[in-house]
Amino acid sequence: MTRRAALVAGLASLGSSALLKVVPIEVPNLLAGPKAPPLKDWPTLDALAQTFIDTRLTPGLSLSVMRKGVMLYSKGFGVATIDTDEAITPQTTLRIASITKQFTAAAILLLQEQRLLSVNDPLSRFLPDFPRAGEVTLSQLMSHTSGMGDYVNRQDMAILTEAQNRDYTADDVLKLIRAGKPLYRFGPGLGWAYSNSGFTLLSIVVEHLSGLSFADFCEQHLFKPAGLNHTVIDRDCATANTAARGYTPSGRGFDPHVPASPSFLSGAGAMRSTSEDLCQWHAALLGGKVLKADSLTAMLTPALLRNGQPAWEREGGTEPLNYGFGLGVGTVDNHRYCTHGGRINGFTGHLRSFIDEQVTVSILYNCDGGGAARFGAAQKALRVEASRLGLEDAVKV
Repeated sequence: MTRRAALVAGLASLGSSALLKVVPIEVPNLLAGPKAPPLKDWPTLDALAQTFIDTRLTPGLSLSVMRKGVMLYSKGFGVATIDTDEAITPQTTLRIASITKQFTAAAILLLQEQRLLSVNDPLSRFLPDFPRAGEVTLSQLMSHTSGMGDYVNRQDMAILTEAQNRDYTADDVLKLIRAGKPLYRFGPGLGWAYSNSGFTLLSIVVEHLSGLSFADFCEQHLFKPAGLNHTVIDRDCATANTAARGYTPSGRGFDPHVPASPSFLSGAGAMRSTSEDLCQWHAALLGGKVLKADSLTAMLTPALLRNGQPAWEREGGTEPLNYGFGLGVGTVDNHRYCTHGGRINGFTGHLRSFIDEQVTVSILYNCDGGGAARFGAAQKALRVEASRLGLEDAVKV
């Protein structure tokens, strides 16, 4: 993935009518940015990450920590592919699942900046035949407050297996979403319910308005401006099935998983990326290189239900979390942060940024954990330690 650019040196020589010795002179590259400082040595983080491999919680993981656009720590542990024993690195592309959703929200906000839509527009403006589309706004789709069900988690095994081996049109996916029983769990704006359906509908809106595929729109208007060189949406199922292999734990060790087709998941979870690229994404997003200030504020502001209450708040635990547009937002130990996780067959990921300190933690695993409680507990421990070290480093500066 991320490659360190080679320094360019030139040779200058002195000459005259007399024969002079040619003296090489180093010419600085004035276009190059400041040299990146050496990465941090964080043994406690190394140990926690290596524990995942030693206890066979995942074949591999990549972990990167960035502050203000400067990489502090970036390492891979374990293997990317079991069969070949290929090492995983922070430049290994892995599926990021629902971390995709913040990119989808950013795409909608970009279209609003271009005056092509408003987040308060009803879905019926773009999909007039969709049931109850006149009652649902784009902002409700972006904040999981539309009341809509979830076509991904609702499907039977036969459809999910098919989704690993075929490509879908927007009409194909719309039919799957509309077939939900019930299509709506509750009335729009009356509650919070996680919905992949809503974000896939948003990506269809992006395609309708832009005239581009969702993959092309993201590449041109999000990935390139943010400086993401290894973040993609695969163009077809065949490419997706060969790009990255994820695993599920079993009694035999790990069983390989074929990912769902990108065209099946679309704006809900079709992307793959690297831990370094995801850090760069948040540096660009929070640094104003992707969205205007008003759009970013909207993205990070907890959405409200029709009764004026925050869209979602996790009860109990130590991290009350509300939801903005494609991102969870909250405060822990007086540090404001935005976050999103992702999990899909064979892959798990987590991306979190502390907004004021501009510290970002990105962790990607080529394993879905199989629902094991100890996988979740180990994830949290790794995330907490990476966050602690990143924040401590920010205080020192």
